[in-house]
Amino acid sequence: MKKTLFLMGTFILTFLIYYFNIDKKIYYLSLGDFLANGINNLEKVDNNYSDNIKEKYKNNLQNYVNYSQVDDYRVMDLINDINYNKEVTYNKREYKIQNLLIKANLITISIGMNDLIYKKNIDYNYVDNLLSDIDTLLSTIRKYNKDKIYFLSFYNIIDNEKIIEYSNKKLSRICEKNNIYFIDISELNNYIVKGIYPNIHGYTYVTDRILNFTK
Repeated sequence: MKKTLFLMGTFILTFLIYYFNIDKKIYYLSLGDFLANGINNLEKVDNNYSDNIKEKYKNNLQNYVNYSQVDDYRVMDLINDINYNKEVTYNKREYKIQNLLIKANLITISIGMNDLIYKKNIDYNYVDNLLSDIDTLLSTIRKYNKDKIYFLSFYNIIDNEKIIEYSNKKLSRICEKNNIYFIDISELNNYIVKGIYPNIHGYTYVTDRILNFTK
């Protein structure tokens, strides 16, 4: 009897040690466009916020995958990648995006900026349709992941402050609906020297904004 209780106690203790240790490990997935990729005003990859966050959690990092695209990557592209379970190679390892979503316990998303950049004569009807697509994207991601997800706001790269303010207000409500953290990075314009891409200090600003919510 004593031996049985001892074995049971040992098993429970081992399980608890394993459980609490694995719970501390971060599986970080970064999804998005040029901002997640870290493009600077020379259109080259800079020190992006995704890598900064990875570095922050390096002592407790189980895995990190940056699933970001540079060229004209839009909301529907990411939705389609998820629905068709696209395969991606990162650091010489192959992943299916649905499997990444299931395993990740920290996800950051920046998407939708290209949808604004490449559209001429943006009106509120277009923005509403875009935000509806983002709502679909977030609800789709939530089918695979119930952990912490952070969605970055828009910043004013289209020289239309009213459209950006309108978009971000509705984005905030969409994130709340899907139980996703909304990260306001509207001040990122202060870190753009020319063009649409932030400098290295801008990426640091984005990193800090995200980390303020992950504490």
